[in-house]
Formats: sequence, C-alpha cells, structure tokens
Amino acid sequence: MDELGARAEELQGRPFTHLPELVKVLREQQAIHGPISPVLESKLDALADGEAFTMVTGQQVGVFGGPLFAVYKLLTVLKRAKQAEIKLKKPVIPIFWMATEDHDYAEINHVFVRQPLSRQLRKEALSTVPLAGKASVGELEFDRLKIELVQMLQRLLLSEAETAYTTMLYPELIDLIQASHSFAEFFGRMMRRFVGEDFILFDPHQPAVRALGRDMFKRLITDHDRLNTALHDAFEDGMPHVELNREAAHLFYHDGTRELLTKQDGLFTTKRGHRFTEAELIRQVETYPERFSNNVVSRPLMQDFLFPTLAYIAGPGEIAYWLQLRPLFHVFDWKMPLVIARLGAVLVSANDEKKLAQEGVTLIDYLMEPLPDHAFDEEEFDQSLYAYRTLTEVIGREAGKHGHRFDAKARHVLERLADEMRVEAKRDQYRLNSRRIHLSTRLLPMDAPQERIWSMVPLMNRHGLDLFKRLYDVYEQTEVERCLVKL
Repeated sequence: MDELGARAEELQGRPFTHLPELVKVLREQQAIHGPISPVLESKLDALADGEAFTMVTGQQVGVFGGPLFAVYKLLTVLKRAKQAEIKLKKPVIPIFWMATEDHDYAEINHVFVRQPLSRQLRKEALSTVPLAGKASVGELEFDRLKIELVQMLQRLLLSEAETAYTTMLYPELIDLIQASHSFAEFFGRMMRRFVGEDFILFDPHQPAVRALGRDMFKRLITDHDRLNTALHDAFEDGMPHVELNREAAHLFYHDGTRELLTKQDGLFTTKRGHRFTEAELIRQVETYPERFSNNVVSRPLMQDFLFPTLAYIAGPGEIAYWLQLRPLFHVFDWKMPLVIARLGAVLVSANDEKKLAQEGVTLIDYLMEPLPDHAFDEEEFDQSLYAYRTLTEVIGREAGKHGHRFDAKARHVLERLADEMRVEAKRDQYRLNSRRIHLSTRLLPMDAPQERIWSMVPLMNRHGLDLFKRLYDVYEQTEVERCLVKL
C-alpha cells in the first residue's frame, strides 16, 4: 500500500480511451446482479471521465458463493480500495472479476456438507454438464440445473441444525436460484444480496467485453515471441514453483469448444486442427473478438489493459504465479500492478469457545495441534469385564447342574448383557468425541482452514443473513492477515 502514489502516477500516464464504453458495459452487468449504491454510481461517472482508479480481485463463480475465501477476497478489496481513496484523494472502485472464462467445472459445482458422527464432510456436487470439460463456465447451461441446486440447498440445510434464520435464508436462496440464468448471475446475486452494493461485479465472458479487448488480443498475438521469452526468463531462485504453460500463445480460440492456441513453426494452431498465420489470426480478432479469451498468463495483462488497476488482491497461490508474470508487463512498457495479499478470518462461535474450554485448550493451541478422537480400546474394555466373565462361568456351571440347556441359556443372557455394556461404553466414548468432532468440523474442517471448505450458506444459517456485512466491519478495524471473529 505504500507504493500507491507511484502506481497512480504511472497509470495517469497511460491512455484508457475505452473507459466510457467499459463503464457502459459495467452498468449493464450490474443491472443483472442487483442495484449498486448511489456513491458507486458517481464513482463510475468518474471512471468514465478518467478520474478514478480501480482495485481488482477475482475468483471462480462457485455455487452458493464458492468457498469462503472468495468472500474474504471481496471484503479485502473493499477495505483496500477505501484506504486507497483516502490516500490518493481520488475515487477507487473495487472490482470483483468473475472467472467465467475458466473451464474447470469441477472447481465450481460443489459444496461440502456435514455428516453425522464424522469429521469428514461430504462433497455435494452437481451432475456433469454437457461439454463441461471443454467449454468456458460462462457457456455452460444453468437453467436445467435449477432443480438440482434446490435439492443441494435442501441437503445442505438439512445437515445443519435449524435456527431462527433458516426460514428466512431458504426462500431467499430459492429466489436467487430462480432469478439467475448462469453461474455468474447466481454467484453475482449472492454477493450483491449478502455482501453489499459498493463493489462492481465484472463478467469478462460477454461479447461486449471481448470487443473492448480487441486491441489487447492483437498485441498478445503480435508480441507472442517477446512474451514467451520474458516468461521463460521470469523464474528466479527462491520463487515458488507453479504450473504455467510456457509454450502456449496464452489465448483460447472458441469455435464450439474452448481451444488453447499454440505457436509452432510460425503458425498459431489448436489441437483440433485450426491453423492460422499471424495475419489471419489478427483478422479473426478484428472480425470476431468474441471468439477469443485469456488464459491464466494473459488474464492479468488484459485486466491491466481494461482497468486503471492500482492493485490486485491475491490469495497465496495467485501470488506465487504473479511473481513470474512481472516481466510480461514490461513487454508493453507497463509496470505490474501492486499485488496485495487477501485477508482471512477464523470464525468462532460461543458454542465453539465453550467446547474448547471443556477440552481445556485455547483456540491457538487447537489450531496448531487439533485434538484426535478418543479411541475405544477393546482389549482394555475386555479386561474391565474380567470379574464379570468369572461370574458368568460360575453361574453357567451352577445352571448346568440342572441340565445343559440351562447352562447355555444363562451364558447367552449374560453375554447379551456384556454386549449391552460394550455398546453403552461406546456411547460414552461418542459423547466425548462428539465435542471433538464439532471442533474439528467447525474450526479445521478436514484439516484445512475454514475458508477452503465452508461456503456462505451454513455460516449464514448459524449466524444470520447479515453475517458478511458484519464481517466487513471487523475487516475495517484490523490489519492482521487472519483476524479472529467471535460470533
């Protein structure tokens, strides 16, 4: 954040002649997701006039909002944009870039649901969508999945205890499902309804956006060789290793499916047999810009072309690959935007605190070393029945004096009683373990941070539909990377 002034000065020296048209597109997109605040409307006016900056974050458009870290990114960009406005004394617009150009359907089609008596959560996933592995998320059918989404929501809520919020949350989510006609719409409506009205939701998949990116698509093609050289030379000792396709042309070509372009022997080709010279591909961009989209390498470059971007709010994995993208910005005589880590949170309820106290551990101790289940020791239990087994032998012998059938019957009755004692001992063990299972699924679900497993719905069912607006108030008051939020 200390570099904001220098970054703003650099952006002011670059032309963004397309901003009036971009703002028109942004307004059309917001009309789909829900109203924005009057303050944000005025900031869009300033952006159209070249008198505002943006801060950007983004994520896949997961069903029911996706994992919590998507919300945390949004809350972070809201916080940082507000801080930047104060420092620069100019409007700064928070942008959430919805990754509708991605094609990984498995990333967005599921939520995790609690199971009785288990630390493991169950993945609830939508059925396969035709072309799901080959088409962008923005091209996938949504309306035919609405019944499945309703059923998923029902199973998600049935796995939770009913609260005072359940009967309000369920119909609201049903309305959002019915009003949406794409994964992006459903995601955007969720964020607008439950997070706020002071940010822009941006869908890059729309043809109007592709048309605005026409000049950038052409530059990615004409500067392909320089970009690939920069990418090959980008890795330095000490950088985290990330999987980046360093041989691709960093553009996808859409012709019914989404195909990655690669340059070989002076031609741009796809695996399905498309072949273009550079001039032919440029003509395709000029005439059909909607046929092109970005990959993980070129998306940050397109973002910097479309928006006067002060900073990108990134998660740990994104920071790793952004480090290797910096030289690519220099190919266009730009500097990379600031990269700022997103904030996180540990959400702890009063019930969680009570169970931690009963276990005699602090929250920090638990997060560092979670408590395992109490194991049931069959051998120890059998040893505890030694006296009972001796009594069984005595009673069996005495009953046997009156005939073998009395011996067998007496032993059967006593063994059944021993089995009942074993079941009761296991019940006692479960009562102890249920507390630990609760702490595990709430604080470290499947041994992962909450934000990677839990979605918005269970949290709102437990703590209220305004939870994430309250969480933003907590973010406003903290600078720590992972804040504690007591609910």
